[in-house]
Amino acid sequence: MWLIKFWTNILAGFAAIATILSLAGRKWWVFALMEHPRVQYSLILVIALFVSLLTSKKRINIWNFLCTITLLINLILILPLFIHPNQTSTQAVNTAPQTIRVIHATLDSKQPDVTKAIEYLNKQETDILFLLEVTPQSLTQLNRGLTNYRLIATLPEYNSHGIAWFIPQEKTKSIELRTVEFITLPIYNNRALLKATISYKGREITLLCFHVISPRNAETVTYQEIEFDALANWSQILQKSKQDLIVIGDFNSTPWYGPFRQLLNKSGLINSQRGFGIQTTWHSTYPPIFRIPIDNCLHSKSLTTVRRFIGSNIGSDHLPLFVELRLN
Repeated sequence: MWLIKFWTNILAGFAAIATILSLAGRKWWVFALMEHPRVQYSLILVIALFVSLLTSKKRINIWNFLCTITLLINLILILPLFIHPNQTSTQAVNTAPQTIRVIHATLDSKQPDVTKAIEYLNKQETDILFLLEVTPQSLTQLNRGLTNYRLIATLPEYNSHGIAWFIPQEKTKSIELRTVEFITLPIYNNRALLKATISYKGREITLLCFHVISPRNAETVTYQEIEFDALANWSQILQKSKQDLIVIGDFNSTPWYGPFRQLLNKSGLINSQRGFGIQTTWHSTYPPIFRIPIDNCLHSKSLTTVRRFIGSNIGSDHLPLFVELRLN
């Protein structure tokens, strides 16, 4: 038992230190990256507290106090995901025509064969399918294999910037396409984003397939904040004109990450994950307790998320995200 206690204390020590340092994420990019594994920190600290309570004669001591405080710091940031922003939206799921179903899936630009993704996506029911990391080679496969869908817009790239938008071959809802264009946020960004406007139930809805740079060093972490700030400003302009808005994609950030929370505060957008708990999407090959949620869907307050879940492995390092939204 002493060996178990020793190693749990070592791990808990690292988790406690990382939790405290992560609060200084604005000071150094390494501390910023420490914000993402908060679920893992919490699990380690809970186990350490449990072991300590079983083996220690004194239940109230400095070690238990430190573990409890750092655990609470993490939980304060995680628990809002289990609280729905609108209690009236927690009623039984309604799949009537007033809902819009969107699937976002990030492929793997380094994997030339997307057969597994095609087989999986063909079995799903959705109104809109956004794909990221689409390459010229995978686009050829997608066009041939996605027999239940038709391609609306695409910009394939040999890097991870490629994108494509599909809709079902058979229309089941009165969704009408208004405009499709590629934009950049900020304007000088080299990653094009797909923006589409649709008309549904007499309402115009703007959809944006968003893709944020992966945080790898000081420069990319800083640029993430620039992209989030550009999205917040852009969404503010649209919402001032009473535009319904859905932003979905690979944010390369967890919901409790400081810049992500600032994005929500500044933009006024709602995180669709609220009320649905921790739905992890990356890395798909890791056990669930080691994964983190970096694929997200945000929407204006004029919409409500009625269903949200994570799909199965499609041969990518990301798991697909399913969101069903209702017009308020």
